[in-house]
Amino acid sequence: FSGDAAECRGFLFQVELFIAMQPHRFVSDRAKIAFLISLLSGRALAWARALWSPNSVALASFATFTAHITEVLCTGTGALNNADELLHLQQGADGVAEYSLCFRTLAASSGWNENALLSVYRQGLNPAIRMAMATYVDAVGLETFIQCSILVSQHLSACSMPDSTPPAVSATASGTTPEPMQLGFQRLSRRERERRRTTRVCPYCGNPGHSLPQCTVR
Repeated sequence: FSGDAAECRGFLFQVELFIAMQPHRFVSDRAKIAFLISLLSGRALAWARALWSPNSVALASFATFTAHITEVLCTGTGALNNADELLHLQQGADGVAEYSLCFRTLAASSGWNENALLSVYRQGLNPAIRMAMATYVDAVGLETFIQCSILVSQHLSACSMPDSTPPAVSATASGTTPEPMQLGFQRLSRRERERRRTTRVCPYCGNPGHSLPQCTVR
């Protein structure tokens, strides 16, 4: 951790988890503090190095040290900053699932009640999703409302997908139905049509003795 305020609280949380999972390795507060400092870099390490002395008040206990880190390095990541981010959070180009994850992260440390959070969550949704969610009342609760908004988004996305089935092509695209004679005549080869013309037989059935209008086969 180099001192980025946005990552400060997450860093402290991970350190506390690691220490809690291996208490036998950290039997004193001094050992815990030393472990935390070993993970620092950049300006955060320079700040901790200046504090490292037997008589430092900030190093009196692990709790005191982490509280001091929060005060010095986590500035701007508290509840007030979270509230500002929540008020300006918008779904934008993200999916509802991604938007809801970011919202939940900020809401967890906001201190707001559920009704206020639900109202802000709704306002951050894209207009199409917000309109589709108009039938859901606040009484369903924040978590149910969020889950429903994700499902609604998935359904709308499925409905907006283009149909991959090619349109049916009508056999009578010209608007007229070919007569049987036309169908039969079209199946003849060019050579056969020419033969029937030169031998003066019926161009449809190929038999002599009559012309096309008198053909009884068609």
